[in-house]
Amino acid sequence: MEIRGAVDIPVVGLGETTLLAALSMGRQLGLVTIDPVFIDWHERQVRAHGLDQRVTGVRAIHVDLPGFMRAFTDDTSYARVRADFVEQVRPLVAAGAEVIIPAGGLPMLLFARERPFIIDGALVLNGIAVVAKAAEMALALRRLTGSVVSRRGTYAKASAACVEEYLARRW
Repeated sequence: MEIRGAVDIPVVGLGETTLLAALSMGRQLGLVTIDPVFIDWHERQVRAHGLDQRVTGVRAIHVDLPGFMRAFTDDTSYARVRADFVEQVRPLVAAGAEVIIPAGGLPMLLFARERPFIIDGALVLNGIAVVAKAAEMALALRRLTGSVVSRRGTYAKASAACVEEYLARRW
């Protein structure tokens, strides 16, 4: 989210926004991504937001990308991917997860058709809807308050001299 330090418009990120919204819907969260290679990335994102104690785990389904993409248009493929997703969710729920985040835009889009999507009592959050509404809210708040982010610390803007030096060396 470093871009927030460079622009004066609201910036929302899919992962961050979904994590924060999920916290308002349940105390413990679980994440399921589309490939084990992404587990470490999502775990780092959880730690970066200080949410280690609120996330019961990050798991992954086991499907190749073409198979996953077929699930958007083929009911048999969808049923297979959904079953794998449910299998990965169950241990997270058993560990205490109340809200499940399909980690990444593709699984969020795929499972958006299930309204609501509940597995063993846990809500599977539609992050696409969440980030769209968060963007609307951020714009409305900017109109109401005139502010976007704090410019102290994390999102402080670089000085004009700093930007000039960067551009001179970069380009």
